[in-house]
Amino acid sequence: MTLDTSNPFAQRSTLEYELPHFAQIKEEHYLPAFYAGCEEQLAEVEAIINSGEPTFENTLVALEKTGLTLGRMLMVFYNKSSSDTNDALDKIEEEMAPKLAAHSDAIRLNPNLFARIKKIYEERASLNLNAEDMNLLEKYYTDFLHAGAHLSETEREELKKLNE
Repeated sequence: MTLDTSNPFAQRSTLEYELPHFAQIKEEHYLPAFYAGCEEQLAEVEAIINSGEPTFENTLVALEKTGLTLGRMLMVFYNKSSSDTNDALDKIEEEMAPKLAAHSDAIRLNPNLFARIKKIYEERASLNLNAEDMNLLEKYYTDFLHAGAHLSETEREELKKLNE
């Protein structure tokens, strides 16, 4: 799904600190940006999985750069829905919530992605990572463990149902 370029979430804001153009954002912009952002991020994750032998750069640094469209949209949406909600925003949130849980599970419970992170984590002592990079590696590894990435296929499927 390609996001229409007229959607304010389609590209990074040019405002200072990349603040969103709030005046341009309408309720009808959220769901298209949500779906396009999810699709974009899953494609980015798939590219990471297929990027050859796992390294810190082609796995963790690459993961940090995924989901930019989705992130832009969610930041604005949750800010707006928590501070100035209405029935339309509540309906959007109701549609998005289970899909966002499934999207998160598609990434954090992906055994191929977790295998890459785990391999890097297990080799961390020999990677000469600085403190910041080591912290990032430990954060991803722990987050994926807590999400259930280490579970069996059956257990992951059961967890996905519970999360949704």
